[in-house]
Amino acid sequence: MDRDAFWHLNDLIQDDPVFVSTGKRPQRPSWYQLAVFLCRMGNKTGITAASFASVSEGTVWLYTDRVCQAFRNIRDEHVYWPGHVERDEFSNAMADWGFPGCLGSADGTYIRLERRPSVNGYAYWCRKKMYAIIIQATVDHRGRITSYDYGWPGSVQDSRVFSSSHLWCHRRRYFRAHEYILVDKGEFLFLARRDVSSLKDT
Repeated sequence: MDRDAFWHLNDLIQDDPVFVSTGKRPQRPSWYQLAVFLCRMGNKTGITAASFASVSEGTVWLYTDRVCQAFRNIRDEHVYWPGHVERDEFSNAMADWGFPGCLGSADGTYIRLERRPSVNGYAYWCRKKMYAIIIQATVDHRGRITSYDYGWPGSVQDSRVFSSSHLWCHRRRYFRAHEYILVDKGEFLFLARRDVSSLKDT
């Protein structure tokens, strides 16, 4: 992450109440806690992040929890399904690429876990030869995330994640008759098994 991106993130969350101390001891600045969070999320152990920031390992977890909460509090301002007007704009933009009515694309990826989960750990072993959970997201033509589902064990197929997603189960709420998204063969295999008449109604 470059310097500008870092300070942009800090500007988004610095006024969150989670960074206001409720006791006599003041908190570290939001940018300091954000730096620790990024170090921890950048595949560093709690001990490594603690050494980097000259804090205790417990403080690393505290800072990480605070920053996560701050990001959750602004999530709906940045990750949301577009309304009718925006969907028309997306459709027109994608029409220039030969996909009129397209609202974007969807795909899945893995979030690597440091260790095997203690409960049903075998289910998290994925085809990439690591323990992971799956996140599946949709993006518009600009690459902005518009929806996501996460938390499935790494061994679960993309088609199952997609077929169980809120987007698919409530597709009439998200798509008008002429609208659709592009997916890869993992999700398409699920769609191909569906009744054709059902797809015409979505």
